[in-house]
Amino acid sequence: MQEPFWDREQELAFLEKQYLQPQSNLVVLYGRRRVGKTTTVARFSADKPSIIYLADRSMETTLQQRLLASMARFLGDDLLGQVTPPDWDWIFGQFVSRADFSHKVVLLLDEFQALTQVNSAFPSILQRLWDTQLQSRNLMLILCGSLVGMMYRATLAYDSPLYGRRTGQLRMRPLTFSDLRKAFPEKAFNEVVELYAVSGGVPVYVQALTQGPLLQQISDCVLNPGGRLYDEPRFVLSGEVSDTTTFFSILQIIAAGNRQQTHIAGKLGLSTSYLSSYTRMLLDLEVLEKRIPVTADPQRSRRSLYYIGDHFFDFWFRYVYPYQGELESGRPAIAENDIQRTFAQYTSLPFEDCIRDWLWHLHDSKQLPFEMHKLGSWWDKKVEIDVMGINNTTHDVVFGECKWSQSPVGLDVLKDLYNKAHHVPWHRNERREWYVLASRSGFQDSLVERARRPGIDGRRDVLLIQDGELVG
Repeated sequence: MQEPFWDREQELAFLEKQYLQPQSNLVVLYGRRRVGKTTTVARFSADKPSIIYLADRSMETTLQQRLLASMARFLGDDLLGQVTPPDWDWIFGQFVSRADFSHKVVLLLDEFQALTQVNSAFPSILQRLWDTQLQSRNLMLILCGSLVGMMYRATLAYDSPLYGRRTGQLRMRPLTFSDLRKAFPEKAFNEVVELYAVSGGVPVYVQALTQGPLLQQISDCVLNPGGRLYDEPRFVLSGEVSDTTTFFSILQIIAAGNRQQTHIAGKLGLSTSYLSSYTRMLLDLEVLEKRIPVTADPQRSRRSLYYIGDHFFDFWFRYVYPYQGELESGRPAIAENDIQRTFAQYTSLPFEDCIRDWLWHLHDSKQLPFEMHKLGSWWDKKVEIDVMGINNTTHDVVFGECKWSQSPVGLDVLKDLYNKAHHVPWHRNERREWYVLASRSGFQDSLVERARRPGIDGRRDVLLIQDGELVG
């Protein structure tokens, strides 16, 4: 099945702009696995002279032989591909001396972090090759990798040998909820919410889950041991770490709703310092996400919470991992029944992410009453607020509540949001407050009427969102 390609216009435009520069380019492209990095580069380079080389954690001599073979195919020299290369310098020397650079050549080193894992000196080797051989050629060298932290340290950090050589960098992320809305205009807003809740916007997962009704595709692709996504988290993690046992245990604990580091460590019987080495790797893989209240200082906040940042992983650890014994023995009904019974509850948290993203969409289309600088959520020991957006200059603030329920939302929810907002100390006596309510099932007439009326200071300060539209 052909890998999907949706809404990467900005990434393609970035690469094209780099390519059209008269000088050589060294571009760093990074992001978690499955976001479409290789597909994007392949689409960009389809009409250009190019070499796409995929590294892995094979022996260094094997990696060298494969790179030489790729270059030999590009040069049309079968005999060169049969030579055993003595080192990296010789390989690149053959390429530089033989290639036709009358048109700029694209050279992609994919899974670059694997090269640094096999030989920690490879960034230094490449830096020397860039300075002495490659930079003077009509060449666009793209270093692409999926371990975000390692890619940063190897290519972008100040102490990296390649620091200062790059001409551009691009971090690719999964499709946003707004991207999915654009990609599937025929689907209702709430259908896209459910798709995002399971796929997380990762193109490969989106493709697999849109070949038919969502619940049927979940049964066929995710719950079926022969399905293409059944073992996906295990495949992704095992490609980066040697032992997935502890990582899986951590993710299962978080999927069950344990978000604080001390609680996670306690459930596993680990010290927080020991746990940190695992959470750092999961953050590096962009499987895990560490959140703080939107008004907090990232350097000083002690209210951080851990979430599984990949919604597909979250879904998998909630509905697949606990039932693998039954699924492997051909009894999927227990998992399917659990999904039927609790999927609405599960979707309520991704729905908050969707609304936060959709608020940026409304903001960018000038449908919100003020300019937002930051958007997230807020919590303390007593109160949680689903959505909070702020303007640090004017001190405008919007507080939001998201309800993924079967019943229309009424005035009681708005009053509860008022009470929650009173707990937030951010510029309490000088801020201008707005309120937004998002509902899967609409709003009671009394709430719609309140949204149409000005508040105590003469502003229409209540916004209602249903099916992606402002109501009232």
